[in-house]
Amino acid sequence: MSNAVTQSQFYMWRTLFALTHADNIVTDEEIKFMANALEGVNFTDAQTTILMDDINNAKDVKEMFSAITDKGDRLKFFDFARELVWCDGNFDSEEQAVMVQLMEGHVQETNVDDLVGSVSLELENDVAPQQNQPQKSNAKHSIIDIVTSFRNRFS
Repeated sequence: MSNAVTQSQFYMWRTLFALTHADNIVTDEEIKFMANALEGVNFTDAQTTILMDDINNAKDVKEMFSAITDKGDRLKFFDFARELVWCDGNFDSEEQAVMVQLMEGHVQETNVDDLVGSVSLELENDVAPQQNQPQKSNAKHSIIDIVTSFRNRFS
């Protein structure tokens, strides 16, 4: 099975399904979102059974989120979560509180050095400077400024 869902991806979906219960109301739009996931993602039969239970029975969102081990899966979670919480046209205070808690936990657990190290940066030396724009004389210095600025946001 080449497109098998990893354990981390599976928990990303379980967290999304748990998020639908945050405001104690699972709307038709949220059910449609979950049904589309069940039809469009290559879950095993066992995973589908668990997710079907997750639709009907609320699970602990933080516990599910903690099992998302891949950084990329966590980032995908936040993209899908934004879509999910707005699919019914109402981003409830309960949903907002859960999202803030998950984001805070994610930021605290994220090693910014690893994140920056995984980003591929390329410099173009032959690009003409734009008019009225000061040109940095040292490209390495400008990268350090960018990375330091990014890192300071999380300190």
